[in-house]
Amino acid sequence: MRDWVQRWTGPGKADREAAGRLLTTVTGIARQPGFFGEGRVPDTLEGRTELMFLHAALALMRLKASPAQAGLAQSFTDRFFRLLDAGLREAGVGDLSVPRKMRALASSFYGRLAAYEGALGDEAALRAAIGRNVFADSGHPFAAALAAYAQETADGLAGADPGALEALTVWRPAPALS
Repeated sequence: MRDWVQRWTGPGKADREAAGRLLTTVTGIARQPGFFGEGRVPDTLEGRTELMFLHAALALMRLKASPAQAGLAQSFTDRFFRLLDAGLREAGVGDLSVPRKMRALASSFYGRLAAYEGALGDEAALRAAIGRNVFADSGHPFAAALAAYAQETADGLAGADPGALEALTVWRPAPALS
């Protein structure tokens, strides 16, 4: 009965609360100073957005692997896009432009999600996808370290209970430069 009700009413309060905690964790992980700086991801709005996309994609891939977490995955996605919308508005984007920019962000995010999901398990493909999306250069030196980080993180998340994704301990720290 609960499954039928949830399909009609959407995710429950527990899923919405867990999604908020997970988004806070993902945001904190993506903002680790070790990701940014010379030879790393540029500390710009675009660089920060790309790292948010990468980490949100890793979280969603893990949630999608567990059908019982569909409500949490939907709540997380909803909150993630509300955060992006709020960021646009804080940056001064006009109300009439926000929907167009949100469509572009959603398209970019889902494209990256598909690219990263398809490339996991293939080191060269993941390095190329991250290089292309994060650096606009598949040969960027930090792309290899970031790809290895993403693979290790995805592997670690795959072994973690989906309800534990909000714990910082299941996420890897930012990679070291090689």
